[in-house]
Amino acid sequence: MAARVIEESAQRVSDGVTELLRKQPFFGSLALRLPLRADPSRETLASDGREIRYSPRWVAATDAHVIETAMARVVMACALKHHTRRGGRDPERWQMASQLVTHALIRDAGFTLPPDAEALEGVSVEEAYDRLPEPRENDSGSDGDSPTPGGAMGAGDGDSSDDPADAPDDSDGQGQDGRDGNGPGGDGQDRDDGSDAPASHDPSGTGEIMDAGARGGGDGDAGDGETPVDVIAEEQAWDEAMHQAMNLARAEGKLPGGVEETVKNAHASTLDWRSLLRRYMTDAARRDYSWSLPNRRFIDGGLYLPSIRSEGMEAIAVIIDTSGSLPARTLADFWAELREIAAEIQPESVHVLQVDAVLQDAAEYAPDDLPEELVVRGRGGTDFRPGFEWLDEQGIQPAVCLYFTDMECSDYPEAEPGFDVIWANWGSPPSGWNREPWGERIDIATDRGVLP
Repeated sequence: MAARVIEESAQRVSDGVTELLRKQPFFGSLALRLPLRADPSRETLASDGREIRYSPRWVAATDAHVIETAMARVVMACALKHHTRRGGRDPERWQMASQLVTHALIRDAGFTLPPDAEALEGVSVEEAYDRLPEPRENDSGSDGDSPTPGGAMGAGDGDSSDDPADAPDDSDGQGQDGRDGNGPGGDGQDRDDGSDAPASHDPSGTGEIMDAGARGGGDGDAGDGETPVDVIAEEQAWDEAMHQAMNLARAEGKLPGGVEETVKNAHASTLDWRSLLRRYMTDAARRDYSWSLPNRRFIDGGLYLPSIRSEGMEAIAVIIDTSGSLPARTLADFWAELREIAAEIQPESVHVLQVDAVLQDAAEYAPDDLPEELVVRGRGGTDFRPGFEWLDEQGIQPAVCLYFTDMECSDYPEAEPGFDVIWANWGSPPSGWNREPWGERIDIATDRGVLP
């Protein structure tokens, strides 16, 4: 493959990440965490959750907005864990299901899809998979019957090896299977995936999601359910990444509503309340993208992209609903979890307020000095206003306020406070009359029993 094509494609992919960060920071920050690697065995652009692989020929011949759309789709699929959830399902059918689900999200976020790209709204990838017809027995992916990518986004037909214009150029020893016959691959890197690399399949031409189990070469299409990665750790890492991406995009006023709702649901469905609470509280620490400290991973290539910086966490406020509807055991379990979180994230201080219908107690602690047991004060009715009023009167502006309650109240402050609020809801999900008017809510129980 010509060196010019390799160099041009590498620059164009890097430029795509920069543009996503500028225009679509949620998708851009997710793409920024993944190394970029040329991979002539891919039809277009793909990700396995660890890196973004791209076909140099496709990138060099494709419009910039199309490259950005493909990046957004594959990182959205990773955020929804499509790369870890396939199991034994048919890989090509799973690919189509992933595209159906993510197409709706990136379209609503403002990306342009090919005219014939289909989308399904409000369904999981498993539901989309079940709606698709089962593949015919003679469908092998090499007989010309595989679905074709959309014209505006595609790089030829569904099997790139049948199209000489899109196949890797083997004039310098690069074979069509993506393996170099004479040493280093055509992308300037040693390749070890060779003929064992999973077949590339991008039916809509909007980017391909690969199994996490396809990493490292030699394992093929990991369709047997065995993967060389820790799936739990992988999914938790993406949970944290997408939550940080949400915070960044929200701070810039560029978080798409549909993406926010979908990510919240996906986030909540995979982690228990303790993990969620830790992530919310950790995200409240001062994390941001800094252009003054460039990302060193890209400097060697002459590309300056922002790095993540983290400053110390400011004071936090904890308001505990001590009304009679919350059992003492529930309050004790929450307090034990709070002590561990405070010791872990080390805020400057912790303001603990006990409130039922009025403010019952207010105390300030160092993160390592929270008492082992909470002496509960109150046990009357419920009013959400007194705690916020006290913070305002004292001039306290916490990094985040955590309100532990069963949400059995509709008396909220009239104005949203100037800091983040997390409602840790032990009760049933609120209905219209008592739904929180602002802030984030974590539902930590589905019944009125003990904490799960």
